[in-house]
Amino acid sequence: MKKLSIISLMFLFLFVFQPSSLIAQIDDDDLFSFMNDHLTANEKDQIAKAKTNIEKGDKLSSQISEEESKISKYAKKKKKYEKKSVDVKFLRIKQALYYEKGFGVVYNVYGEKLGECVFLYEDDEARVNDLQEEASNDMTSAKKKIKPYQTIKESDLKKSVVFSKLKSDLKSSLDLNISSVKKLIEAYAIYLEQENKKQLEEEEKRVWDNALSENSIVSFQNYLDEYPSGVYASEARQKMSDLEIFEKQRLADAERERSMAGSLNFHVQIAASKKPIPEWKIKMYYKGPKEIVTKHYDIWYKYSIGDFKTYEEAKSFVKKIKVRGAFVVAYKNDKKIDIKEAINN
Repeated sequence: MKKLSIISLMFLFLFVFQPSSLIAQIDDDDLFSFMNDHLTANEKDQIAKAKTNIEKGDKLSSQISEEESKISKYAKKKKKYEKKSVDVKFLRIKQALYYEKGFGVVYNVYGEKLGECVFLYEDDEARVNDLQEEASNDMTSAKKKIKPYQTIKESDLKKSVVFSKLKSDLKSSLDLNISSVKKLIEAYAIYLEQENKKQLEEEEKRVWDNALSENSIVSFQNYLDEYPSGVYASEARQKMSDLEIFEKQRLADAERERSMAGSLNFHVQIAASKKPIPEWKIKMYYKGPKEIVTKHYDIWYKYSIGDFKTYEEAKSFVKKIKVRGAFVVAYKNDKKIDIKEAINN
């Protein structure tokens, strides 16, 4: 009998203990499909060849079942059972070789793919490194578990290899190898999530800058409504507390301002930045027909929409456009005034 490399046994458990084929189980677990959209043409070719080997292993499944059925009648006679089980032991090992050839490629492709990744966040990179180390340890442990079977001979299968122990060893090795591949996929998922995390951070920063440019209780509360546990939540609450100290003075100023002649109007501010924001980016926030007006003062470039006569009209427009972080601001005689003052005017 030929010597066999048994690392291939790593995914045999799915076939032994599940009614469907191994390739079907792997597809269901996303061990192939999750990565497919992120692979190069060459990498996809390698995975396709890996699947071919796994399918070859699957084709042995019915033969293995038939052989196990034949020897089941000898189960109570230990020595005879072990002697009669030689053929099915060999078939299991042969099947495992196909699996090893296939999934060895899968592990290497995924591992190399991770090696190409560049991380934006240190904590993500550290977690990925941990997962890669765990995956490597699982793979090493799986190989160590299978090592006694790597150069198995027919005489060993008859006398020294107990069928139940062989199956137990294969299951243990398989569990470790499945865990190893899944950890590589988990690590790659962390890498993919970076771009979404970055976009969310940029969105929160835009909302915060918009609130910060207004520097009012209303604007900071607006930020907290969107991000109650956000990066700037603590700072927002502190600023609100500080601003409340000046509330009475603002109300007094509002009373004096009401006595002044002039027109009062409301705008909806959607963004603010200490540097000009490109027109194309501003239009990403608001795509409606109304003109976006830019005002520059207090070191801020402020972008607002509309010229509403009442606060209610402006507030209704905020709800309509659904721009995160947008809020109503007020002007009198083309001079910005506090929103509470404007409402009471």
